[in-house]
Amino acid sequence: MPPAAEQGRTYPLARPRSLAHHVSRFPRTSLDRLLRTIPGFPDPQRELEQYPTPPFAALQLLEHAWQAGDLAGSVADLGCGTGRLALGAAFLGAKVVGVELDSGALEVARQAATGAELEVEWRCEPVENWVQRVDTIIMNPPWGAQRPGADRPFLQAALATAGSVWSLQPAVSDRFLRRYVEQLGGAVAGAWPVDLKLERTMPHHTRERKTVEGTLYHLHPVGAR
Repeated sequence: MPPAAEQGRTYPLARPRSLAHHVSRFPRTSLDRLLRTIPGFPDPQRELEQYPTPPFAALQLLEHAWQAGDLAGSVADLGCGTGRLALGAAFLGAKVVGVELDSGALEVARQAATGAELEVEWRCEPVENWVQRVDTIIMNPPWGAQRPGADRPFLQAALATAGSVWSLQPAVSDRFLRRYVEQLGGAVAGAWPVDLKLERTMPHHTRERKTVEGTLYHLHPVGAR
């Protein structure tokens, strides 16, 4: 948990520079360039499963959400880490809130937003505290490798507060994911395979790179659309 002084802290907004929402074609090249400039976790914590979302996976999520018209309004990135998804959504014209438990990661995100001149509201708080209604939630939650069920609070919060949810999840958990989403009163509107190429970032990693099979899910509460 972050120190009491950090919990619920809202960081200042950076200056907006997004022009992407004024164009009709998806700005793949410029967005990809931005995503690759955003740093990873300064001190990744194994118990929090702090693996940065690879730029290509982030690009795929953002492109699908943009094409669906889900980045035109209010967006929240739950468990935003250092802000790769949140900043990408802001670049594409969304009004974004990034929620993260780790104050150190959030400071990296804030600095990245300032450098890119993008406007994002950063909140240092656990996902269980999230109750704000937004149009869309984007996220790459913990996959439960260290703490089984770690993604459940994220799915609960997302489906309770947004009309559209885009989430990266492990491919091997497809059956569980669909069943759990149904239990929460939601539905899977779409699913696409995504390979996440992870770099060696923690002492227990034995390889420099590892590819993990993931799935990008589009979820929404029943009756939302």
